[in-house]
Amino acid sequence: MGPKEQNRSSNLIMNRVVSAKFRIVFKSVLVLALSISLGATSVIADDDYVGDAANGENVFKGNCASCHLPSTKKFTGPGLKGIEDRRDIDWIIKWVQGSGDVIASGDPYAVKLFAEYNSSVMPNQAVTSDDIKDVLAFVRDYKDPEPVVVDGPKGPVEEEGTNTLTLFLILGALAALGLILFIANSKLDRFAKEKRGEAAPKLSGIAEHFKDWAGRNKRLVGLVVVLLIFGGLNDVFNRLMEIGVYTDYAPEQPINFSHKVHAGDQKIACVYCHFGAEKGKTAGIPPANVCMNCHKAIDEGTKTGTAEIAKIYEALDISDDHMAAEYGDDQKPIEWIRVHNLPDFVYFNHSQHVVVGQVECQTCHGPVEEMDVLKQQSPLTMGWCIECHRTRDVKMQGNGYYEKVHAELKEKYKDVEGKVFTVENIGGLECAKCHY
Repeated sequence: MGPKEQNRSSNLIMNRVVSAKFRIVFKSVLVLALSISLGATSVIADDDYVGDAANGENVFKGNCASCHLPSTKKFTGPGLKGIEDRRDIDWIIKWVQGSGDVIASGDPYAVKLFAEYNSSVMPNQAVTSDDIKDVLAFVRDYKDPEPVVVDGPKGPVEEEGTNTLTLFLILGALAALGLILFIANSKLDRFAKEKRGEAAPKLSGIAEHFKDWAGRNKRLVGLVVVLLIFGGLNDVFNRLMEIGVYTDYAPEQPINFSHKVHAGDQKIACVYCHFGAEKGKTAGIPPANVCMNCHKAIDEGTKTGTAEIAKIYEALDISDDHMAAEYGDDQKPIEWIRVHNLPDFVYFNHSQHVVVGQVECQTCHGPVEEMDVLKQQSPLTMGWCIECHRTRDVKMQGNGYYEKVHAELKEKYKDVEGKVFTVENIGGLECAKCHY
């Protein structure tokens, strides 16, 4: 092989080596680029935090529940269910942490949302991005609870007792038996006199039989008359005392409202609805807008589905889109039937008893948290009130209202060991306290 051939062969080998090295380097670069790409994808996947639903529920209750529901229903703000289908995660985080800035930027969706909810800016939430993702995880898994079914009658509760017709039949049968025994006794007495040869008057009717018997038993007749008079007077007195007393009165209301569901199952405080009890004389009937604080977001809860709640919407003249909670101009009051009532000449102040006296609502109204249909539990008579004032301890310890009175009473009864102060000791039996 000549020098030229050797050079050509060397160049060919060199080219092949360079080409092989280039292919190796190219493959290495390609693999490295693919690795970097996969690595970047992996980093993004690791950064795509799926969220902790349990923590999300806590964050939701502490920051979101006052304005939003975890379902699709509107409340003060839109329902959060499906929010990830409407907006991406970056937008949601910016909105939660600074909704005003998103609106100011001119974002079309933010501006539309701002206008839809009466131009109300959502307060900025001091939560982390992970907290927001936790809330989204909670909302994603959230399912509406099963509707609560109210058991119990819609109308007044009928107490078990003796049937009136049966009672009259029994009394009629006893009266007939007494009459038969009376006539039989008269005939036997007449027959006995005839046997003894005594003159026995001829009696032709019941009246003559009774007159004859009464003439021979004047003392007994007098005793019976006196007993009848006193018994009648006692009955008249008792009936007079029952005038205005409506124990167990349970009228059917225009809306099938269950205290058992609201005060019992849901544990809503009495004064949330009857807010007047802490502030003045009357507890008051809750206005329909108090109902809407909850029911603009709650449809279910009654035995008849939404039929009863629909009556609230009708009273407030709310449109079909009731979640907007915009009251109409043709509003009508709900004609509730009053259950508890006192005569006009009686003064009773709820705040004095509820706030100052710290008396539980159930003391007078009974276990309302167990009543589907509300009824009057107590007689609310003067005697019933006086008995309470005579026996009920006054909660004076730590009660600033009674601080001066308590000091005076302790000085007055300092020689009486273990003295318990009742309402009677602070003038609770004075007539002018209730009748001024």
